[in-house]
Amino acid sequence: LHFTLENPDVQEYLRSLIQKVTDEPLISAHTGSSIEEVEGYIGNFRTTIASSGELTTVEHGAIIVATGANESVPGEFLYGEDDRVVTQVELERMLVDGKDIGDGTVVMIQCVGSRNEDRPWCSRVCCSDAVKNAIRIKEMDPETNVFVLYRDMRTYGFKEEFYERARRLGVIFMRYSQEEPPQVERESDGNALMVSFKDLLLNEDLTLSADLLVLSPAIIPPSSNEDLGKMLKVPINEDGFFLEAHVKLRPVDFATEGIFLTGMAHSPKTISESIAQANASAARACTIISQDEFIAEANIAFVTDAMCVGCGLCASACSYGAIEIIDGVATVNSALCKGCGLCAATCRSGAIQQRGFGDNQILAMIRGFANEVI
Repeated sequence: LHFTLENPDVQEYLRSLIQKVTDEPLISAHTGSSIEEVEGYIGNFRTTIASSGELTTVEHGAIIVATGANESVPGEFLYGEDDRVVTQVELERMLVDGKDIGDGTVVMIQCVGSRNEDRPWCSRVCCSDAVKNAIRIKEMDPETNVFVLYRDMRTYGFKEEFYERARRLGVIFMRYSQEEPPQVERESDGNALMVSFKDLLLNEDLTLSADLLVLSPAIIPPSSNEDLGKMLKVPINEDGFFLEAHVKLRPVDFATEGIFLTGMAHSPKTISESIAQANASAARACTIISQDEFIAEANIAFVTDAMCVGCGLCASACSYGAIEIIDGVATVNSALCKGCGLCAATCRSGAIQQRGFGDNQILAMIRGFANEVI
């Protein structure tokens, strides 16, 4: 939150960004607000915002979901029970505030509450944060002993050079297994924290006497993601993060047209990665709001009104909310329909079909395949 491996002053960047938003007359920021309702479709959204007890309706052409993520609260290693046990974020604040952590021993434990059965994902930034804070501690006081207990060090890409730098400064990296996590308990006199673990490289049981224990907790999605996903009719994966339409072909798009994804709403990632994805989402949104017309899918569904009984089965089957019953007849919103054909397969009366895949066309394909004479 205050500095990264590459940027020594994140807060200054944040302040400049806030100032740009505040000074821009074309931007309306609704802080401390919540989304009550989202209606409409690509190019024609209507969102109701609740702020200070008042409701405001905003009309807009596109949506970018950037809900961010949260730091989990560790439930192990005496966190919350001993003031000497902190998280990497809390340690970072201590270093920025110039708090003296002494020249004793600092022990860091990685993968706390992540990469397990409950949270199988990697939080991605933890290893880099541990290396970053370890380097800062060593630069402030080279006499301080810093040990990093890890399962796998994931300082990927160019961050590898910072890992090597930390080792040259004297930071000791020691590997433990998921099956045998470190054990933390207070020394009998209460003067130190005893961290016991099995070092996989030495194949030895070791115990470290720590003056400060630093945990790298998991990054978890906001609990509001599920409700927002239902409101926008966009998918969420099994971990609770939003799911893009295609990981390679449409990495910032949802299957629902006009809605895009960025940052930790998608998955844990660094600031630079979030900014890069945000630029991509903004560019995709601009391709919509810069156009006067929207070209819909060619093979969308259509309804023969005389055959429709208004049962609503097609509307309930539609994953995109493209069908609604109006005056007892199903009506298809061409901007929302993706031509999946699920409604046509559900309709018992045959009133709703898909362009290019009507009953006569499908039967003609079957006859042609069977080499029958039409």
